[in-house]
Amino acid sequence: MEVLDDDDNYSEQLILVQQNLRSMPPEVVQRYAEITEHLDLSNNCLKDLSWLAAFEQLRYLVLDGNRLHESQLRTLAVPLPQLEVLMLNKNEFSDLAATIRLIRRLFPNIQYLSLHGNPICPDGLHLQPFSSYLDYDYAYYSNFIAQSLVKLKFLDHALVKRSFSYESFPLKRYDRAGNSPVSTTRL
Repeated sequence: MEVLDDDDNYSEQLILVQQNLRSMPPEVVQRYAEITEHLDLSNNCLKDLSWLAAFEQLRYLVLDGNRLHESQLRTLAVPLPQLEVLMLNKNEFSDLAATIRLIRRLFPNIQYLSLHGNPICPDGLHLQPFSSYLDYDYAYYSNFIAQSLVKLKFLDHALVKRSFSYESFPLKRYDRAGNSPVSTTRL
């Protein structure tokens, strides 16, 4: 990992992509937490996010490709109300309701969220082979998130539309043989 010297022209961005990090080294947290607004930790192996609480100026966080689950989000004990952009693409979030509850609690002012490539995201981009087996479609997914995160303006690849209550959205269910989708409406 390359660490910047004090003489470097640091511009409130800390980019530590593909460093095989499981957690943030304490010396990096101590040195950069107070001034970092943009943090990119894509393609690491993060297991502990508790150190994020020290980044009080953080507004933009990229955690793509870290194999994160809901349990790793739970390691962050305090909310980051200043965070506006959260990128969690290509991770392993598997429970839509639990993930969104955690995001709502930890990042209450989130305006941009991307979850492409996670098991919970039926994005149609085929970033995960199991997204076609979800019992809900993208319309349900996006409306559920829009209703849950009231300050959200942009989700995945589109502007957020809050036109329907998520409880009334059609769900995609499969017959017992698992062959064809059966349309249902959740009441």
